[in-house]
Amino acid sequence: MTVAMTDAMLTVEHVDKSFPVSHGFSAMFRAMVGRTVPRRQVLFDVNLTVARGELFGLLGPNGAGKSTLLKLLATLTVPDRGRMTIDGIDVEREPLKAKRRIGLCTSDERSFYFRLTARQNMEFFGALMGLGGALLKKRIDECSELVDLRDMLDQRFGGYSSGMRVRLAVARALLADPGILFLDEPTRAVDPVHAEDLRALIRRNLVDGEGKTVILATNLLDEAWDLCDRVAVVNRGRIVALAPPRELDAELDAVARYRVTVDAVDDDLLNRTRTVPGFRDLRIIRRERSVDLHVEMEPRAGALGALMRAVSWSATGVRDFRPVENEPVDVFKKVTLQDDRDR
Repeated sequence: MTVAMTDAMLTVEHVDKSFPVSHGFSAMFRAMVGRTVPRRQVLFDVNLTVARGELFGLLGPNGAGKSTLLKLLATLTVPDRGRMTIDGIDVEREPLKAKRRIGLCTSDERSFYFRLTARQNMEFFGALMGLGGALLKKRIDECSELVDLRDMLDQRFGGYSSGMRVRLAVARALLADPGILFLDEPTRAVDPVHAEDLRALIRRNLVDGEGKTVILATNLLDEAWDLCDRVAVVNRGRIVALAPPRELDAELDAVARYRVTVDAVDDDLLNRTRTVPGFRDLRIIRRERSVDLHVEMEPRAGALGALMRAVSWSATGVRDFRPVENEPVDVFKKVTLQDDRDR
């Protein structure tokens, strides 16, 4: 997917970011006496463009730099180098103007006041955003309805479940009707059922229904694969792959996988399979009344036909033969390990 600059909601160009290794008084003292404070670089030459109405994923392990990039985009810190724009606005030069386009949702529930009701929290944060009166009341009703919390707004936030707290955080991020939302691991502390509901809310309500642009930072592979239009794989501060999820396999020349279910295995079947041109690997999973062969092949022309002939010509009965999609974890391991080897 190529994004034209006229369709871009967000651009990041050659962004670097580092932080002092020394903290607090130590860093202050070093600066006062003119000594250089050692720094650790967190982001390296990051470049990306996100289209309007796109659900874009930042996928990577903890510490990869995803949250740092979101903080830069949300004007909470500034880059050492590079340029970022949101809706054509330079984030560093016009942070206040850029903030009006941004909604930020983190999984840090401590930013809410536990003794206040959800409505009182929303009124407080809405006032900080410059909203008030009838407009603020209307937006609170609309946003809470969107996340299915309207009937529970007058409950104390401290009594909310973890899933309700995250949904309220999403509603808060939507109060000022921003064009772009930054979601930092929103399902991290949510049980599987409510996490699935939240993912449906993000995809169906926010992106497909409201036309929002969403940047989703996550370390959950299936979440990125199921939700996002495109995914940037982040490893050690660098973007090491960027494509629609299902195209990452082809972009990285991933193997083709097949599952063959047979009555039994013998040496003839295994030998025929292993000598097929393009063969890479074979795993055997024995079941009560059958055996599954998980075969990995090079994605070359004719390999599938050769594998089917090898299996069919063996003496054992074949019950099932089907391709298996590459798992997100396989792609993720491949791109991150390749990135580590290239350094």
